[in-house]
Parts: sequence; C-alpha cells; structure tokens
Amino acid sequence: MHRILIVDDERIEREGIRNLIRKLKLELDPLVAENGEAALQIVRSEPVDIVITDIKMPFMDGLELSEKIREEHPDIELIIYSAFNEFEYARRAMRANVSNYLLKPIQVPEFLAAIQRATDACLEKEADRKRELQLLEGYRLGMAYEREKMLLDAINGTRPMKPPAAARIDDAEPESIHLLLVECPRHFFDMHNDDFLAMLHERLNLPFDYLNVNENQSLLFIRHPVPLSRETLRFLAETVSASTLERYGQTVGIIVGAAAEGWDGVHSAYCGIERLLEFKFFMNEQAILFAEEHFSEASFDEVELQSISDKIYQCVNFSDLRGAKYGVELLFSYLKTTGHFSSLYTKFLCSEIMNKLLVKEHKKSLAVINDYLDKISRSSSLHELKDLMLGVFDLVESCTGARNKEESANRIIEQIKQMIEERYDQDLSLEGIAEQVYLTPSYLSYLFKKETGQSLIRYITQVRMDKAVVLLRDTNMKIVDICQKLGYRNSNYFIQSFRQHYGVTPAKYRERTP
Repeated sequence: MHRILIVDDERIEREGIRNLIRKLKLELDPLVAENGEAALQIVRSEPVDIVITDIKMPFMDGLELSEKIREEHPDIELIIYSAFNEFEYARRAMRANVSNYLLKPIQVPEFLAAIQRATDACLEKEADRKRELQLLEGYRLGMAYEREKMLLDAINGTRPMKPPAAARIDDAEPESIHLLLVECPRHFFDMHNDDFLAMLHERLNLPFDYLNVNENQSLLFIRHPVPLSRETLRFLAETVSASTLERYGQTVGIIVGAAAEGWDGVHSAYCGIERLLEFKFFMNEQAILFAEEHFSEASFDEVELQSISDKIYQCVNFSDLRGAKYGVELLFSYLKTTGHFSSLYTKFLCSEIMNKLLVKEHKKSLAVINDYLDKISRSSSLHELKDLMLGVFDLVESCTGARNKEESANRIIEQIKQMIEERYDQDLSLEGIAEQVYLTPSYLSYLFKKETGQSLIRYITQVRMDKAVVLLRDTNMKIVDICQKLGYRNSNYFIQSFRQHYGVTPAKYRERTP
C-alpha cells in the first residue's frame, strides 16, 4: 500500500480528500499536513510515496513545497490542485516535475485518473529499484565468487600471475600475507560460516580475506605491508579463539602460517600449514601453532607434556610406529626447550614408553625388557636417550610384524571409505566415524591423512560432490532435495561447496549438462 500526504491549510479540504480516498476504497494510506512547512517535516521523517497539495497556503505554498520535495526526494510523485488556472502556476509546476495539475473543485474522474497515474509511476519506480538491487546483488555475488576462486587458486598454486582487474583480490598487492587456519569440530562452518565471518569483522582490526575450506576449517588471509610480529599474530589467533568460545561455546585450534611475500607465496605457506596438521595430532585440541617452527625451534608454551606422551601411547596401542616416532621427536624437543624436568623423571617417562612398546609389539621376556631399561638408566645425555628410543622403534619397525600393522591400518581406512560410500547421505562427522571404528577423533584424523594424503573431511566432501554430479546429470531432483540427499543441512553451504569444486553452481552445472 502506498502512502499519500494531503497538504492543505483548510481542514475541510484535507478531510474531504481523505474521505474521498476511503469512500472510493483506494489502496492508499493517507497522512495530512496543514501547510508546506509541516508537510516538509513529515516527508523528511517518514516514508511517503505521493504528495497532493494545494498551492495557496501560508508559510510555504504548494509550488515551493513541490520544488523542495523534488530536490530532496525525487522519487515522490507530486499532484497539485488549485482554484487558479494561471500559466505561471502551471509553468512552475512543470519545472518541479509535478505529475498532475488539478483544478478546484476536484472532480472524481480527474482525481481517480491522477491517482492512478501517480500509483503506476510508483510501481514502475519500485520495479526499477528491485531490478537494480538484483543486478547489484548479482554483481556482488559474482565478485564474491571471483574473490573466492582467486583465494582457492592462491592456496592451490594455480593463481595467474596477473589476474583480471575485476577479479583481483586487492587493488594493491600486499607485501606480506599471513594465513591463519581455524579448525573446529562437528560441522561448525556448515552451521555458522556467515555469522563467524561477521564476528571476525567485528573483532579483528586488520584487513583480511576469508575462505571457508570445508565444514571444519576456514582460512584467514591477513594482509599487511610488512610481516607481522609473532606477538601480534598470537594476539590475533587468541582473539579469534576467545571470541569463538565466547559466542558459540566452541573451542578451536589455530595454525599460523609463515609470512608469504605477496599472493604468489601463499601456496607455499599453505603447504606448510598442511604439513603441520599431522603434527597437530600430538598437541592440545586448542593449541595455537606456528607453521614456520621446527621441533627444535618451537616454544611449547601451549603444549603439555602429558598430552604428548598420551598421544605416543595411543600410537603404540594402535601399532602406529611411524606416528609414535614422530611423537618421540616432539617429546624430546619439548624436554630440550623447557628444561623443567629432572633426568630421573625423563628416564622414567622413556621407560614407560619403551615398556609399552616392547610388551605390545614383541612380547619380549622380562630379561630383554630389563636390558633396554638398563640402557635408558645408564644414558648420560638427552641426545643419547633420544637416539636409544628411536633406535628401538626402528628395530621394531623393521621386523616382519610391521607389514601386518600397515595392512591393519589399511583395513581401517578401507572400512572408513566403505562407511562413507554407504552413508554419505547421513550426518557424517569425524567424531561419529571415529566412534564407529573405535578410535579417537584426533587419531582418526591423523591416521587418515597419513595413509591417504588428504583429510577425512576433504574426502567426505569429494565423495558427496561426485554423487551430486550424478544426481544433477541423471535425475530431475530439485537442488534443495539433492542437498538433503547428500547429507547437507544447509543448502547455501552445499551450493558454495559445489561451486568451489566445479566453478559453477549446481543449477548452472545442470544447464550445461547435455
């Protein structure tokens, strides 16, 4: 319903027009004003579509009012009525783009015709605005997709050296880019991606780009003219972590990538982050890690000794000797860096690991176990103790049983792949799958990446995308039904994931399929 403002200094005239609108049952919401100044205040404070005004009024006449309205609110339709049929009035009305000029006494047919022309003009302007908004939204979405594609190309190492101007990630190439990988469990970004991005814009005071990688991971590209200090990067990571916990009650893990020199260095920085994801298994779930640090250089402020040793025990229990050796490397780097633990406690810890390993893998006699424990006891340095530990792992790994353990890991991976193939239409999660195969989520994530070279979530996404292509090509199912069929709760997230994989939306893909 359109809103019409009736302006006349005579109350009987104002009420007469308002009653006429009601009597004719016109779909108009009438407001009234007793002079031009009062009318101008209403127009400035409330939405008005049509103004019908007398000419002769005190303080501000109808023509002056029309000129001011046209200047400030050009979309408002103007109708003037007067008892005078003078050329000067008509000429001023034309200059103010008044759409209709009525003579008193107002006749119903002329009044209806004037109102119809005004409402038609309002509808046409509304349609124009809607088309303009649709074009702008289409342009915005197109630019957002181009930006997303450029970010994907950057981390995958396929970004062109000189992208088209319309698709550039930024007007000026930043000298330094830091990647922050934010990792959350259980479909966090499927449910909260847009709101999470809005939260980041509220909390972070540095320019950044954002890319959702999958349901569990998103990347921040922090842009700055010079590399940021470690303290600044840690503060940014802690801000993201604390804000996520505050708003969603959700803990996150964050990996801070090495500084990339411009967008062409992003791929290398991202590869460093991916390599550290395997290392992350041995850390606390909420750890903030820095990808450029090697074991021997890392400051383990966020790492607890118990967490590392527990993960080593876990690897030993699942006969993952390579993973256990990896954990031993980290353990000794931790011990060397902190220097907080006595040699007696350190040897006790190593004896516990050695005992678990030998009992499980070789079923050695008590004499053999005691021999190794004696060597640990007689070791004179941290370096000697580390070499002894790694040597035992190498010995066990070289035995004939190692192949069986590798085959066991392969069987677990194949079991998981079969489960995904059969249940891709369900709510699959890292935690749910881990429960089915009797592994912890962190170990399952680590093991799957170690054995297949890709994360479990990425593998699930790829299976679903392959199934989506088949459904789009071979069925007439609606996009929203395909989304549900593939186990996605959020159709917008499904469309975004599909576009990341194939460069077009599901609807466009279907149109192009013969």
